[in-house]
Amino acid sequence: MSELNKRVALVTGGSRGIGKAIALALAKAGAAVAINYRERGEEAAAVVAAIREGGGHAAAVAADVSNAAAVQRMVAETEDRLGPVDILVNNAGMAATRGLDEITEEDFDRAVAVNLKSAFLCTQAVLPDMRA
Repeated sequence: MSELNKRVALVTGGSRGIGKAIALALAKAGAAVAINYRERGEEAAAVVAAIREGGGHAAAVAADVSNAAAVQRMVAETEDRLGPVDILVNNAGMAATRGLDEITEEDFDRAVAVNLKSAFLCTQAVLPDMRA
């Protein structure tokens, strides 16, 4: 497949699970893929290696997507390494694995930042490129 040739995709939370599957599918369709991760650098590197072994282009890009400055750096690094972002997959997410009575306000704030705010920040960061 090559319907996404010359396209650049950025997949947040792309080092495992659904994000990894999406990144691999985008690469198979011809896109160059930036694999975003926060802590799982080895897993992100393995996804990049799998894409490259299949003849694709990919790069692992570390960033906490709930932080605006980190998102700006992530997008700039993606552009430097692969080109302007054409496809954004806001996949990063987290869940507190405790009972409701054990979740703190900090836990709640972190979940909102990662699961909601990050999608806003990433979309805002790549929107100028997507409009061109």
